[in-house]
Order: sequence, then structure tokens, then C-alpha cells
Amino acid sequence: MKKSGFNLSVAFALAFLISSCDSFIPDPIDPRLPVYSESGKNQAGAMINNEPFTDFPKSGLFGKLYSGYIWTLADTSLNISFNLVNQNKANTSFTITFFLEKLTPEDWKEMEKDFGKKFRFENPNVKGTITTSSNNGNIENKATSGQITVKYIPGAKAFAGTFGFTAHDPSGKKYVVHFGRFDYIFEPN
Repeated sequence: MKKSGFNLSVAFALAFLISSCDSFIPDPIDPRLPVYSESGKNQAGAMINNEPFTDFPKSGLFGKLYSGYIWTLADTSLNISFNLVNQNKANTSFTITFFLEKLTPEDWKEMEKDFGKKFRFENPNVKGTITTSSNNGNIENKATSGQITVKYIPGAKAFAGTFGFTAHDPSGKKYVVHFGRFDYIFEPN
């Protein structure tokens, strides 16, 4: 009997955590990353060179939460950008940006289905970058291989997806980004 009471309390605790949209909800497999969701939680995360990086919502103008942004241009391109920080290492952050060009009406329809649409960085119309900041300025490192999967959820007014890629900076340093996920509210511009 005690076991079923314990299971019930665990179920209520999980339901409370999942229903909370304004706080970090850890992934059940790797709690250093946010859980993958499709409800506009305004969060992102990824493993970068085997270190966890996350993006927590921050207060912005008029009390809105901002942690990344998504915008479209004439329904033919989509730009997704967010900053990821390593909570264990001060001043270690990256900006991740994806730019999908020459989108067709079929691409948009596929983004609303099942798991969304997969875009590979080998396609010249699909660009991904990881930008590092230093005293010498910003260095933009282009994704040379990998993919991003994008799902548009009209009911939640959100874009969500997963990503992983490899990039190199000019000095040859390699960035391996994997287990990436994002979930942002989308407000048309």
C-alpha cells in the first residue's frame, strides 16, 4: 500500500513540474538539459563539446520572457537564434543561429506534421552557426555537417525542434553540438 502512495505522489510531482511553463524542467534522461517540449516553454539546450549548455528565460519588456527569437521573412525564410550558457563555467556562452532560406509552402506543411521537417546543413539554403565571443570580438563558426528538425505548432504558437552539428573555428578548434533542443513561442512579425 505504501508503494502505491509513493507512486501517486511522484505522479503529482511530475504533473506539477510539467505544467510549469516558466521554469527549467530537466530532461529525464540527462537532467543537465531541458526536457524536449512543444508548448512554447521558451527554453533551449545542447551538449557542446560534451558540456551542457542551457538557455533560461529572462524577463524582458513588459514582463514578457525572452530567451531567444524566431522570425520569418515573407514566409520564404525562417531565422532561429538563442544564447546558451554553461551554468558551471562563468562567462562561457555561445549564440546558436539557424537560417532556413527558400522555404516552400510544402516545407511549412511538413513542419506542422508528425515530428516536423528535417533540414540538413549540406543544403546551401540551410545555415547553422555557433558564435563565440571574446575580447577580440565575435567569431561565427559555420555548421559543416548535421541537421535541424523544426516543428511548427500553430495551436501553441510555438516552434520546437532538435539539432546537432559540427563546426570549426578559423584556428581549427572543433565544436560538436549534439542533443540540441529548442521550444519557443512564435509571435509573427
